[in-house]
Amino acid sequence: MCRIIYSEMIELKDKKNIIMLSLTIMVILISVGYSIFNTSLTINGTANIASTWNILFTEIKEVDKKGIVTELSTPTVSGTNATFDVDFKLPGDYITYQITVENQGTIDGIIKEIKGSEQGSDAIKFEIEGIKEGDKLPSKRSTTFDVTISYDSNTSEQPNLTDNKLSIGINYIQDTGSNIPSNNPDIVPTRLSQKILYDNKIQSDENINFGAISSETNGKGLYYTNKNTEDNKISYYFRGAVNNNYVSFAGYYWRIIRINEDGSIRLIYQGDSADATGSNAQVGTSAFNSTIGDNSMVGYMHGKPTNNYTDGSGNYSGWAWDSTTGTVKMSLGYTFNPQTGVYTLSEPVVSGTYSETYYGYYTCYSQSTTCTHMIKLTQAKKNGNTYQIWGGETHAGYWSTSYEQAHANEVDSNIKKSLEDWYKDHLLKYDLYIADTGFCNDRSLSTGTGVGRIDTHYGPGARLCYNGAKTPQFACPNLDQDLFTVSNAKGNKKSIQKVGLITADEAVYAGGVYGENNSYYLNTGVAYWTMSPFVFISAGSRANDWVVGATGNLYYTRVWDALGVRPVINLNANIEITDIKQDGTIEKPYIIKTD
Repeated sequence: MCRIIYSEMIELKDKKNIIMLSLTIMVILISVGYSIFNTSLTINGTANIASTWNILFTEIKEVDKKGIVTELSTPTVSGTNATFDVDFKLPGDYITYQITVENQGTIDGIIKEIKGSEQGSDAIKFEIEGIKEGDKLPSKRSTTFDVTISYDSNTSEQPNLTDNKLSIGINYIQDTGSNIPSNNPDIVPTRLSQKILYDNKIQSDENINFGAISSETNGKGLYYTNKNTEDNKISYYFRGAVNNNYVSFAGYYWRIIRINEDGSIRLIYQGDSADATGSNAQVGTSAFNSTIGDNSMVGYMHGKPTNNYTDGSGNYSGWAWDSTTGTVKMSLGYTFNPQTGVYTLSEPVVSGTYSETYYGYYTCYSQSTTCTHMIKLTQAKKNGNTYQIWGGETHAGYWSTSYEQAHANEVDSNIKKSLEDWYKDHLLKYDLYIADTGFCNDRSLSTGTGVGRIDTHYGPGARLCYNGAKTPQFACPNLDQDLFTVSNAKGNKKSIQKVGLITADEAVYAGGVYGENNSYYLNTGVAYWTMSPFVFISAGSRANDWVVGATGNLYYTRVWDALGVRPVINLNANIEITDIKQDGTIEKPYIIKTD
């Protein structure tokens, strides 16, 4: 049994006088039970039972507060005891503490029963969020719940009682694999993160094969993990063709990706209607970057040359690198500006096709006569009405000479500009409700140097495609460089607005697999960008990033392709919904309270 005792001095003011009221409240929070096997154990000779039962508090912290609420002493936890001591000033004031419960034993636990009773002054109200009967707490995992204490805003006269006691018994027993239905429908949280946990059966992802698409047998629903997460904290994520992760916020619909390690909730844009698909489920299209000829171009931001640009070239052959059914601008010569890195086709300029007739011609792959990446056509093929480049001499003016130069966060990518402009126009007035959790553009190296036009495989490509066992991760390997935040010191503070993209890892957690079709919740019927680098290929001088494809498949493509843009944001951990009847379905999406 855990006891929390605190005293409050409350100053209650009406039209005529000030009443000083002292309230002593005792809160008894946790009773840890342990029920194991009903059969008896007969031991002959010498035997040991090595399993341990140890569920306890490990942390208590303030997560929300309104009004003048003073902590008279620092909240503490010790074993199965948590203590806090606060002082309220006026009706309407409240404070919320988050308590972490950790299973440090070797036996999985499950909540069999929650019982509560309240006695004493009506001036003090208590609310418990984040736990329900049937919640599981596996061995070596932790969970949190909130205790909110408030001074009733409707109080206008001195209460008859000055003592208040809340007793809550939370009985954990051994988890033998069965589900325990909740018998406490009245304990319904209003905080979004807790309501998500309340509305879903929370499952371990231990048996999921991330090398296969999501399915009824390979993951559908809400899962948790603390492997490969930030500081090994728990993150909860949706996987598969779920239909209960809809959110209405800021005049748009969103889908919940996950509850982040810090408690904030990550959302991906769905559109003006909850059932939007295709181009209606994005905010337009954009190239990730305007050129592809250097390793730097996999970046959400990238470096710039320390001196002048260098006109560098490399030969390429053996695959349809680009194609068109029409003509492009071509010429037999070009000029190069080393100060700007821009190529200009020399006169005379003709309209030609990728065919033998134009071998030896230079082109910007378009009707433009200027570009920052150009090719000299040396081999082509025709497939029906489509003309394809099969080989050429590539020219790209940007050529970095070190990893630091290539991946310095100095120049915004095209897609960063597009996202931040959209946020400024559509979400800035809701900025108070959006967390600065950050977005990971993981430029860690698997093979290669990440410099110039050297073949390089980046971390997300290796762990999600090339490795036999696919191992997605939520943790960002290099926070200082690759976690894009606005002011959050755990990141690089290079973002202007609190918006980004989904990562390829998050898409794999959600159920996506490289090269395989899938009907999971991220499939909108059109291809759109992720935040994650994949590979730089020296043949063709191509920087490539991860994409969620039109059939739900994951793949990679050149960063200058124009693909869909689906903004991703993080809602504050303490955000609330407007009605506890909302369950995240398309008929009853979670509606975020913004007043």
